[in-house]
Formats: sequence, structure tokens, C-alpha cells
Amino acid sequence: MHDKYLKIGFLNVGSLGTKHDDFIASVASHSFDIVAVNETWLRPGEEGRAPTVPGYRLRHTPRPLTVRGGRGGGVGFYLKRGLTVRACSTPTDPRYESIEQMWITLSLNGVKLAIGTAYRPPRSDLDLFLDAITDTISSLTKCDHYVLLGDFNVNMLNTGCQTLKVCEFLNSLSLKQLVDSPTHFTDHSQTLIDLVCTNINNTSVCVEPFGAIHGHSLVICKLNIKRSKYKPHTVAYRPITKIDRDKFDDELAHLDWEVIRNLPNVNDMVEALNRNIVSVFDKHAPVKTCLIKDHSHPWITDTIKFMMHLRNEALAKYRKIRSESKKVYYKQLKSLVSSSLFYEKVAYFKQNINNKINEPKTLWKNLKSTVLPPKPFHDLPSHFRDPDQINSNFLNVPGNPISNVTECTFFESHRFSDTSFSLHPVSTDQVLRYFGQLKSNAGGYDGITLDMITLTFPHTIEVITDIVNKSIVSATFPDIWKIASVRPLPKITNPTELKDLRPISILPCLSKIAEKAICQQLSRYLEENNILPELQSGFRKRRGTSTALLDVTDNILSAQDKGMCTLLVLLDFSRAFDCINIELLLCKLKYYGFDDNAIKWFQSYLYNRQQRVEVRLSNGSTLTSSLTPINRGVPQGSILGPLIFILYCADIINSLKRCRYHIYADDVQVYISFDPREHVNALRDLNEDLNRIAGWAEVNGLVLNPTKTKYMLFGTKSQISALPSTIHVVLMGELVERVTEARNLGLTMDAELRYEAHVAKSVRTCFYRLRILYKIRPYLSEELRVRLVESLVLSNLNYADTVYGPRLLARTERLIQRVQNACARFCFKIPPRSHVTPFINQHSILKMKSRRKLHLACLLFGVIKYQEPSYLYKKLSWIASKRQRPVRQCSQQLSTEPHSTAAFRGSFRYAATKCWNNIPPPIRNIKTLGTFRTHLRKFLIDSQKELGMTISNTSII
Repeated sequence: MHDKYLKIGFLNVGSLGTKHDDFIASVASHSFDIVAVNETWLRPGEEGRAPTVPGYRLRHTPRPLTVRGGRGGGVGFYLKRGLTVRACSTPTDPRYESIEQMWITLSLNGVKLAIGTAYRPPRSDLDLFLDAITDTISSLTKCDHYVLLGDFNVNMLNTGCQTLKVCEFLNSLSLKQLVDSPTHFTDHSQTLIDLVCTNINNTSVCVEPFGAIHGHSLVICKLNIKRSKYKPHTVAYRPITKIDRDKFDDELAHLDWEVIRNLPNVNDMVEALNRNIVSVFDKHAPVKTCLIKDHSHPWITDTIKFMMHLRNEALAKYRKIRSESKKVYYKQLKSLVSSSLFYEKVAYFKQNINNKINEPKTLWKNLKSTVLPPKPFHDLPSHFRDPDQINSNFLNVPGNPISNVTECTFFESHRFSDTSFSLHPVSTDQVLRYFGQLKSNAGGYDGITLDMITLTFPHTIEVITDIVNKSIVSATFPDIWKIASVRPLPKITNPTELKDLRPISILPCLSKIAEKAICQQLSRYLEENNILPELQSGFRKRRGTSTALLDVTDNILSAQDKGMCTLLVLLDFSRAFDCINIELLLCKLKYYGFDDNAIKWFQSYLYNRQQRVEVRLSNGSTLTSSLTPINRGVPQGSILGPLIFILYCADIINSLKRCRYHIYADDVQVYISFDPREHVNALRDLNEDLNRIAGWAEVNGLVLNPTKTKYMLFGTKSQISALPSTIHVVLMGELVERVTEARNLGLTMDAELRYEAHVAKSVRTCFYRLRILYKIRPYLSEELRVRLVESLVLSNLNYADTVYGPRLLARTERLIQRVQNACARFCFKIPPRSHVTPFINQHSILKMKSRRKLHLACLLFGVIKYQEPSYLYKKLSWIASKRQRPVRQCSQQLSTEPHSTAAFRGSFRYAATKCWNNIPPPIRNIKTLGTFRTHLRKFLIDSQKELGMTISNTSII
């Protein structure tokens, strides 16, 4: 049979985290369609440790956590790009929970094929294993043929009881076992335990050595089923970098741009500008189609591949005739392959990685293409190939689309204040600045990218400025800018339903310039007139998730210090950004002081929007849906959308009469602190506020989800013990679930506010990434190792460390420091018995506790300098100066609030006071954040070194 037939490989890899080069070379040399693997030893989320095989994607099922805590085991498939497969579910019988199997289905030329791989550990129950596979195959009734590849750990060369059981299992399913030679080798045995079982006739199987004397061989299976011809993977692009700039600029100079500037209609102006830009690029950089070839890793050269072939031949001869001379010859070739690979890698990394340390863009491009784990594979399964169906699902928004007349009337007839907001034209310099702030180069519906526009400067900048100003003056947002191209991406690894897809909207680049101009003016108006709720931290300058969490946790700990418990409810809204009622939003804009022209502009901006879904296939082609109108919500992927949303929701705080709150975009948390003896009244007040919020949501067209809403109870053990065992928090007539742990703005909170689960997860991620980096440590320079560790490993511990840092238990602090110690050993190759601290100090690296101090101090610097966010600044109190002349606030010390519990020392106000007062006054007096950070870091490092020397001298004495 020739390559036109389906070719499958099977290997018990004994850890996908090692032997990458041999595995990649073997897959590439055989050009498999599918490779089944057993014993991957990958835990959930560790797929990045597996080798990246060019042209293939990995589908993996880890060992269940109920089996040895998830250690070892694991099964999966490497699937060739362009092969359309669907993952199958296995029986949910609890008896089979420990069975490791994975199945996929595919259709080839009208033949539906089920391919499975399974692994049975040596001491596990064979009968249970075979029963589970039988049930799975029996459930795949619509398949014409079956192929099962796996390590059964049953030697089929023997005629024992277990072999008979396997034979009976195969006969019952009309399957035939095709491997007839040993697949596993040790010094004293040769066994056939890696099996290929199928009901396909005329299937050929062979066994090939895989790199080592001991272990499993590679099983190669050619099925008598013709495979579909793979479509080449192509991508369309414009060769912008090859443009002759002199001819290009000359072409631009001869175009009459003044004609566009004099057009009376903004839609005509945009259309004419787009036409000119596209025509110029069609002439100087026409769209080309490029064939994407999957190259092996550059260090696996043709010479290396030939050496591997000779080594494998020598191994095959040794296994056939076990002589000492053949063994020595094989080992010599194996050593030669290893050393040659090492030097090839050294040369590649020196040229393309280490020497590019001062060229970050090239450095990261090379790292991502060869070393670092790839991003999750975004190809959609075959049952998601109807773009119109996907588009319809995305636009199926919950909630009531009809405006509430009473609500609209109220906002139209009342005013928030006497201030008014009007739109103003922008200058060319402002527009240039807006272009500099854009990051994405994705082309929208008009096909024009950021790079294309900037290449036309300075010829087009005045035209673009005129278009933005014409849009403002005429209160018209151009129609083509209101069309979004939507790319569906999977939320999970194996999506099965439309709800598993996430829409990513791409808008025309030029539309974002107009949005930035309006957004800047609107943001300034909202902040200067205090229109937004003080405790709304989303999409606002000098606020963020960390400041929001600091406010909430500080209030909880302060209440606990006063002997009070706290009930915290984390509300969940369903697709809140998509549910906004546009008519009601426009009424609210009038209420907040928008003049008629501004309201007309926003009306034009929000109404008559459309979107189409683009499904990109694995071969690079695209399926496109028809354009569909969008009737609700703020534009996804827009710049103005988030700001409009928080303005729309600003009046939610009127529903809160008794409780405190904090809002971050659509994440609303409501909480109430109370004396345990007053729990009845507190619970009544909380439920009444929740009821009012539910009413507000209904009137505003938003949908609360009671089943996803959770509540937590905070307090000391004695405080909580004084409460009844059941507390009924009610939302929309449903009981809210109480949890002891919940994810809040990206931080996993627990009832004790010790954040142990959050830190443990972050630490696991750190060690996982460090293990990936260890594979390339021999080839990296020391400077690059330090940079990679900082950006890929330790950065995982930075998020919200100002929140969890002051509350850490000693054991959790040690756990975090162990991560840095491991990183230091990785970077500086510190021997196991040597101390890490001298190396950290020698290279002027802050320890983790000092890093958290630096982060908190920098946050404090902004809070004190700008008095923003005000909800944090108000928590600080100053020690009055005894001097007669005025003293800068930064040079003063903060006063510690009286407290009665140790828990209070983990609050923001206590930690901030201690942190700020420990900073030397000369550093506190610095006026810019960058200089402040530099000097404080030096101070902390010097203090760290002095402490290290003191400890060292003490130990010597």
C-alpha cells in the first residue's frame, strides 16, 4: 500500500516530557496521519510539556486524579493538520473511572472510522479494562470500522490466562490483533504488549526500534482505507515589507486627497479613502497566497536524521542477534547522535536566541516557533462548520429586548446635574497619538490593517483627521465601520456545543481612531463630574482589579476586627455587555448631560450594526456567514463599548440601601457586615438589596444568573459559631449557594482570606513552566535565563500580590520563596547543597517578600500622589507634623489605626502604613514613579544584602 492510505503510528512514549527530538524525527520521517501515544505522564493542563510536532496538534486525556493522584499514565493522539476528527465521549459508569482510554471518529471517502487508544497499568484489573473498552465500542454504533491501539500489558506471545481473556475480548467484537513481533524489550525479556486491533482487512503492521535498547518500539500501521487528499495550508497576505517606498510614496503623492476632504458625506469620505488605500496596495503589494510548510526543528538536520536512521538500524540488528559487538556499535552511534544534536542546538540557540537578547521581537518569535509551548489549537471541530448557525447563536441574547417606557421617561425628564457633554473636533497631532496607542494589526471588514494605514502617512493623516471631525460634526458614524468580523474560538479544549465557543470581534482599524477620540473626551467628562460610581473600578485610570480587591478585603478585615461577620455575594450576569438596551442607553445619556449632537452621534454609533462570522479551516481557507443585524448591546471589540457599559450600569447603586458594594465592569459584589447577634436584620437587609438589584436588572434588560451567583461568609470561628447553621441568601426567589472558596476578579478567595488555594495553583503553574525551560537550559545564556524566568515563571505570582501578600501564612510564604529558589538554581546552575541567597544577592535580585513590598509601595505612591482611587486614599491617615512650615504629604508618616486582632494586620490600611513608614523620607519625596521604583528597589536590595551578611557573620561566629 502506498501513501494514499491512512497511516497510523503507536508508541508508549514513557513520558512526553522527554525524548522530544527522537519523537519529532520519527513522526516526520514516517509522515503519519495519526500517532497514538500512551503513558504521556502529562497532568491536566500540562500539554505544553509535550513536544511540538510541526504540522500536528495534540489531543490528550490525562490519567484520572483518582489513580495515583493523576501521576503517570495519560493517553492521546497527534493529529495531522487538515485531518477532521471528532472526540468521542466514553461511558460514564463510575466503575470505569480509572480506565485510561480516548476515542476519535473521522470520515474518509464515505467510511466512518473510530480510532481509540487505551493503556492498562500492569497491576490493574484486566476484566474491568476490557469491559470498559467493550462498552465504548458498543456505543459507537454509527461507525463502519474500529481501530484500537494500546499497551495492554498482556504478553500476547504467551498462552496464559490473560492472553486468552484478550483473545475472547477481540473475538466478541470481531476484531483482529495484528502485531506479531515483540514490542517491549529489557535485558532479559522480549514481550508483545503493544497491540493494534481492528476489523479492517488487508491492514499491514510493522514494528520499528525507537532509540533505546530498553523500552517500547514504534508500531506502524497502514490501514486499507484511502485517506482524503490534504488541502495545502495557505495564508493570504500582502508583502508590505517588499514595497518600493520611493515608488509607493510617489504614487500616494499623485493621488488627489483634497477631493476626499471636500466630500459632503462622511460615508463617501471613508469609502473614497478606503478605495484609494486598497488600490495603491493592490498595485504595490497585491494580496498573495503563501503555502505554509511545516518544517521540523532547525537542529534536526538531514545529517542528524540520517545518523538517527543508522542508529535505529544498529538497534534492530542488535535485537535480532544479541552480540556484544553489535551492542557496542549501537551505543557508539547513539552517543554520536546525542553529541551531534547537542552541538547543533548550541549553534542554533547561540545564533537565533542568545544573540537576539537585545531584539525582543525577534527573540520571542524564535522562541515561540521552536521552544515554547504553542497556543491552544483554534481549529473548530467539523460539526462547527456552519458560520450562519454560529452567528445566530452569538446573537441569541438573553433578557427582555423591549424598553421599559417608565424608565425611559424618567431619564428623559430628569438630569443628573447641570453639566453638559458635547463632542469636539480633534487635531492631527491627537490622531497621530491615537494611532501610536493601537496594538492590533488585524484587518477588519474593510481589509485594511494598521500597518497599511501608517505606511500612507503623511499623505492620509489630514484626510483621516477630517473624517473623524466630519463624523463628530455631522453626528454620523460611518456605516462600514459598524460591521464586525467575528472569529469563533473554543472556550475549552474539546468543544461540543455552540455555547463552548467565544466570539472575537474585529472592527475596522480606522473606526478605533474615531472611538479613541470620543472615548478620551467622554472619560474626562465622566471623571471631572463624578458621574460614575466611586466604587466602579472597571476601565478607569489608576484603578483595577487589585485596587477593587484591596477595598473589599480591607473592609472585611476591619469589620472582623470590630467583632463583626461579613456576608459577601458575588453576582453573576449573563452576557451583560450584549444585553444592553440601546434605546434606554440613549435616554440615560440625556440624563447624564449629553447634548443633542452627542446623543445623535451615539445613536448613529450604536444602531444599524452588523456582524458576520468567519470560520477558519485548518488548511487556511475561510467560511463566511451572511451579514446579520445586531439589535442590542455595546459593540464587542470596541474601545468605547466598556466605558458606555459602566455608564449604563452606573445607577445600579441606587438599588443598594443597606449593603456596601464594589463593581468592576459587570462583576458586582455586594456585602454587609454585622454583629452576629443582629444576623436576622442583616440578612433581611441583604436580601432586600438583592431583590432591588434583580428588579433593576430586569428593567434594564440585563439577566442575573442565580445558579452561578455565590456567597461567602467571613469572620472568626467564634463569630461564625454564633450564627445559625443555615443562612438563606435569596436572589430572584432562588437560594444562593454558599461556598468556602470562590474566584473573585481572578483571585481565588477563601473564607479565611489566606489565599492558599490561589497561591498553590500559581506555584504549580510556575513549576510547570520551569520544567519546560529546563529542557533548553544547556543552550541558554545566563542573562537570557534570568529574563525568561522573570517573564514566564515568576510573573505568575505578581497578580494581586498586593492583596494576598499581607495575609500569607508563613508556610505559604515559604512555598512562594521555593519557586524563586528553584528559579535561581535554574538560572545560575547552583549545586543542590549550596545556599541560594548569596547568588540572589550577588545578582541584585529581590526576594519574593521584598518584591511584594516594592509592588505595594508603587501602588501606594500613585494613591498618595493622585489621591486616586479615592476609596483607598480615604483609608489612609497621616501623623500631624509638628513643623510650622507646610510639609509635603509624601514626606509625612502614616498613622496606624488602633486594632484588637492580628487579622487586622493583613488589611490594606495596616500593610500600607507599615510599608510607607519603612521607606526612607528621601525616597518618599521623589516625584516620579519610575525614579521612585528605581531608588526603592536599590534600597530593598541593599537591605537584603546587609541582612544576608549579618546572618552569614552570625553563623560563622
